[in-house]
Amino acid sequence: MPITVHWFVEPAVGIVARARSSSTAGCLYVDGVATKSSDDQFAALLSGAADAAITAMDNVMDWNLRAGGGDFRIVAQIERTIPLSLVSRAGVTGIQGLRGKTLLVDAPANGFVVAARALLDECGLPDGSYALKRAGGVRERFEALLAGSGDATLLGPPFDQMALARGAQVLSRVNDQYPAFPGQGLVMRRSSYERCRAGMAIWLAEIDHARALALTNKDVAVWHLTKTGLPGALAEDMISFVPNSLVPEREGVDLLIAQRKRARLHGGDLTYSDLVDFDLLESIGHWREHNR
Repeated sequence: MPITVHWFVEPAVGIVARARSSSTAGCLYVDGVATKSSDDQFAALLSGAADAAITAMDNVMDWNLRAGGGDFRIVAQIERTIPLSLVSRAGVTGIQGLRGKTLLVDAPANGFVVAARALLDECGLPDGSYALKRAGGVRERFEALLAGSGDATLLGPPFDQMALARGAQVLSRVNDQYPAFPGQGLVMRRSSYERCRAGMAIWLAEIDHARALALTNKDVAVWHLTKTGLPGALAEDMISFVPNSLVPEREGVDLLIAQRKRARLHGGDLTYSDLVDFDLLESIGHWREHNR
């Protein structure tokens, strides 16, 4: 049974899983769709155009407050972390230089921007001291920053290094401020479980095998990534962010909740158990009791 997954950039474990299964007769077909924004992901999940999305796990807290939401859950953690840099155009002097300036975002109240808003608040820049401007996903924000549509944005690899090569500068790194900051998760609607359970269980099992390979034989995993055209250094970085388990880390999810509270956003009054659902991981025997 084919499944459709929306992502911004195909994750390392997804690439490795696809490479490993490409020569297997009857392997699962995964329709990976590159999305331009988390709002597009929400709409696709709501309409059934997507079975799942690989996205910032914080999105679940906001999406469940929207009309039609309420049953979004994090069903797996796909990245251990993701390095995020607050990058500005040349001429912005430090974080305080963002006062009165414009921060380019995917969405103003969900996703990785929550970490940026919490970080800026801790640095003395509360909401209202800068403007938020929608610019889309990471590729779109990168292009908008270089085009001068805003003064700063959050970027991950390889777009952060690409921006630096074009004269941008790093004001702060989210991971330095928040060492437990988690990477992206696999998000689904509970109402879609039964419709795509068989296909999703097969794919998650393939993802888990790819994850294990990346941790035990990094060179082979890197080779699979470079075969797709990725530079070796970037491939090694991507493999280094492979999670130790598909079970969402409690410390990381708790951090996301705390950041929403710090940013004074709705949805931050939840708990780990409210956001994470182990139903599909249990179906592939991937479970750790101490994460309950």
